[in-house]
Amino acid sequence: MQGSLIGVQILHCLELLLSMLLKYLGLPQEDHLATTRNFKSQFEAYTKANQCFADVVSKHYEEGDAVWCHDYHLMFLPKYLKERNSDMKVGWFLHTPFPSSEIHRMLPSRSELLKSVLSADLVG
Repeated sequence: MQGSLIGVQILHCLELLLSMLLKYLGLPQEDHLATTRNFKSQFEAYTKANQCFADVVSKHYEEGDAVWCHDYHLMFLPKYLKERNSDMKVGWFLHTPFPSSEIHRMLPSRSELLKSVLSADLVG
C-alpha cells in the first residue's frame, strides 16, 4: 500500500470512528454492509500505519530509551513496540479524556484498542 493511500485512509478512519468516540458523536448513518466493509479496510490501514511507526521506532531504538506515543492516532503502537522488544519502556498519552464505557463499547475494535494501549508501561 502506498504511503499517501495509507494516510488518506487513516485520516478518514480517525474522522469517522475515533473522533466520534472522543467527541461523543454518533456513527454516520450509512448502509450497514457498506459501513462494515469501509470500517474493515480503514481499520487495516490504521493498524498498518501503526506498524510502520513501530518499524521506524524499533530501527532507531537504543537500550535505555523511553518511547512516548501520543494520542489516538497511535493506539496500536505500544503493542507493536512491545512485540518487537518487551524490555522497551513505552508510554502512551491521550490528549483528550478517554471515552466513557457507553461510548467506547460502540467501536467494533474496542478490545483490541484497549489491550494495545494497556501494553504500555505508563498510560496517561
